[in-house]
Amino acid sequence: MLFFLQNSFFSEVRVILARISARLSAMPENARYGLMLFVLFLWSMPTFEGGRVSAPFKGQTAVAGYFNHMFYSEEELEFIDHKITRLLIDQRFNGNVLISRYGMVIYERSFGFSSFNRSEPMNLETTFQLASISKTFTAAGVLVLQQQELLHIDHKVKEYIPEFPFDNITIRHLLTHTSGLQNYMWMVERHWKKREFPNNEDVLELFLQHPRPLNFSPGQRFDYSNTGYVFLALLIERVSGQRFSSFIQEQIFSPLEMNRTFVYDLHNPTEIENRAFGYRQARGRNIRIPDDNLDGPLGDKGVFSTVYDLFKWDQALHRSELLPPQIWQEAFSHGRLNNDSLIDYGLGWRLQKYLDKLIVHHPGRWHGFRTSFKRFVDDHSVIIVLTNNNQGILPVIEGIQDILYYDEKEIWQAIHSGEVILPETEEEPQTDTGP
Repeated sequence: MLFFLQNSFFSEVRVILARISARLSAMPENARYGLMLFVLFLWSMPTFEGGRVSAPFKGQTAVAGYFNHMFYSEEELEFIDHKITRLLIDQRFNGNVLISRYGMVIYERSFGFSSFNRSEPMNLETTFQLASISKTFTAAGVLVLQQQELLHIDHKVKEYIPEFPFDNITIRHLLTHTSGLQNYMWMVERHWKKREFPNNEDVLELFLQHPRPLNFSPGQRFDYSNTGYVFLALLIERVSGQRFSSFIQEQIFSPLEMNRTFVYDLHNPTEIENRAFGYRQARGRNIRIPDDNLDGPLGDKGVFSTVYDLFKWDQALHRSELLPPQIWQEAFSHGRLNNDSLIDYGLGWRLQKYLDKLIVHHPGRWHGFRTSFKRFVDDHSVIIVLTNNNQGILPVIEGIQDILYYDEKEIWQAIHSGEVILPETEEEPQTDTGP
């Protein structure tokens, strides 16, 4: 049975095995063996939707129903579905949600409209501007180039962009938001006078024509920087010799079969089917937000995707696809400042804890889009929330995670409040901590 659980769940193994054991223990031995073979067969099969092979789960859709009933009783699944749906309705949520536990989708739902102007309803294949979730792909692109031995993240940016105006900034500084660069958006709004949208090369030219000092010495402190990721996208273009959009498509989206994901490049526009548009509220109306000059530069934003494709991204990260496991481990580890203090950001990823669980995630906010891609890596779970009506989604995210972990949260709170005292063990302490 451990074969199906893969290899990144160690802190949750007792919970998982207990759930499976409870379901299997009442079954005859032959039935248990037959079920395991049947699940393995389904796992290896593609799923079919509307006469075509469906890429999102590669057979996991078929398996999910069986495994979900091992992890959850019917009553638990109904409880989770009801509570989350009620939460989203109460929050007047407009967008798409997908949630998985132990690698299996347990909730997927659309609410509201992708276009209020045309009253077009959402569906689960609707693409959204991911905003800053795009940074996870930009960072991955840089790490792919490092794996190809075309750059190293501890080298200076000037080695790859000779005219870059700052001598002591490394690629790692850009990845971890510790470069000290000033905000490029201010530069564009103040100095860009041309009719066409600026691109990443134009942002560099603005920094050269209108020199600005650094806010602090590189590595001195963490200061979230969209500018750093615009220059990372430019770095990818210079090193690869390709458009940023083409490189990310060829190196990440296509290999992972993220067929509804793309970089929205205003300089090479294509028609987008079934996309959401960003809106803001004014006097009780939803006003569509048009593209502007700040949509021209890429890397800090600009990727469009669906909840299904983001689930593929989660699965690929779990399996350490595209890059070796040790590289992904570094990406999901805390960055370090010059004084050796740690920051809650890795290489393209925010880091936090919930009930002592490691969360590797990224939120986003841009032109009416609010997004969240939250990975609970200890138990291979993910919460994906995509919206387009400029409404804050923090209450939704926190509400969903409290519903998912309602039983563990009660135990965790009791332990940390001192209401529950764990029994001491008489066993010898373990010296081998495992992999």
